[in-house]
Amino acid sequence: MMRFLRYSVAAIIGIALAAIALILEGETLETIIFGIKDVPVIDFATLERRAAPNQFLLCPTSLCSTRTDGAAPVFNVTVPKLQAEWDAMIAEQPRVQVLRRDLTNMQIDYVQRSRFLRFPDLITVRFLPVDDTHSTLAIYSRSLYGKGDFGVNRARVEEWLARLKARLG
Repeated sequence: MMRFLRYSVAAIIGIALAAIALILEGETLETIIFGIKDVPVIDFATLERRAAPNQFLLCPTSLCSTRTDGAAPVFNVTVPKLQAEWDAMIAEQPRVQVLRRDLTNMQIDYVQRSRFLRFPDLITVRFLPVDDTHSTLAIYSRSLYGKGDFGVNRARVEEWLARLKARLG
């Protein structure tokens, strides 16, 4: 009985230490447990959405042929200005890391990890000119694990766009 108790206590301490390491912004366990392998390049023109509800997509109808979750906003600024303000806004967001930046296609892939347990969500943003003085973007936020997301991807996109609009005035 005493031996079982010792093993049980050791297991509980081990689990508690692992949980604390994940919660305290540690990268070692988050990459081992919830690592990101190859991030596929998203082509918004041919994107086919998964059946799972843990994703959110805003895209101009001229670019995306798949079902979107809403209209992409149009901004009264050029693409370079939109990108600069976007980059400044993203720099203020917690636990966001750039995974890939495609300057030719004006597209960026990010990972944002949840505060607790470090679940990764992928976000792909593409900046598009509308005309000489207006621009828009396509944004696709999706969870890598599970089927539900409690509305996190939608909330993220809406919050980021609200912050971007506030920066642009």
